[in-house]
Amino acid sequence: YYDNFTQCTEREANNASCFWPNPLAEGFITGIHKQFFSNCTSEKVHWEDPPDEILITLILIPVMLTCAMITLVVWCSKRSDIL
Repeated sequence: YYDNFTQCTEREANNASCFWPNPLAEGFITGIHKQFFSNCTSEKVHWEDPPDEILITLILIPVMLTCAMITLVVWCSKRSDIL
């Protein structure tokens, strides 16, 4: 987080035509950050896989649909030969 914040502060100071490093500009941007984004370093949400039953279902549905579509295409192409 600190590296991203430092790069952001440097970029904004340069956009304001200030030299870098500039303690005044850095203090101003840090103050704004503390005032409006005081909880930005809170823990991120930890994503977990769904239960196995749901995961298997989510995997098998597209696989079965793909197999069904392939079967349908092959069946229709064979029927067009007959017609």
